[in-house]
Amino acid sequence: MKTIALIIGHSAKSGGAANRTHGINEFQFNGPLAHCVAEKLMLYGFDPIIVYRDCSYSKLPKKVNQTGADLAVSFHCNAFNDKSNGSETLYYKNSSKGILLASAIQKEVVQCLGLKDRGLKPCVASYKGKAGDRGGLLLQKTSMPCVIVEPFFIDSDSSLELAQERFDDLAKAYALGIKNFLGDDI
Repeated sequence: MKTIALIIGHSAKSGGAANRTHGINEFQFNGPLAHCVAEKLMLYGFDPIIVYRDCSYSKLPKKVNQTGADLAVSFHCNAFNDKSNGSETLYYKNSSKGILLASAIQKEVVQCLGLKDRGLKPCVASYKGKAGDRGGLLLQKTSMPCVIVEPFFIDSDSSLELAQERFDDLAKAYALGIKNFLGDDI
């Protein structure tokens, strides 16, 4: 049985980007979403493990690695100017399996929400003293394929409302993307 680590981005203390109108942040949206995705994954015969960030960001990859999961998905939301929209998925730039996992989930999320396809974004951790990309440390230091999914811009009222309206379908999209990535490995 394949084990899937579902990482809830941010924490109760540090909730991440937020929507001012609806008073909801990334952690508040993605906690229930990750649990819903876990339920869908169990229907496919997977063993999901919910991972909370109750440690420093630098220690998160070790915590994820300790799950022994076959792959990891980190739940986030974008934010910019209250108007931007679209879906994107981040992967470690040197991970051939990471880009395939990112592609499989991105395809399903874009189809589900119908927002602009912002594509797949390669990331790196810090390099020779230069700051790395957002999420680069997690993506590089996990021992399994790992992606960060940013399905919509939480600061956009219309995007958040769409994601809330299609919440169950969004959970199905994540689960189907994971299932499709694993394909014959199930």
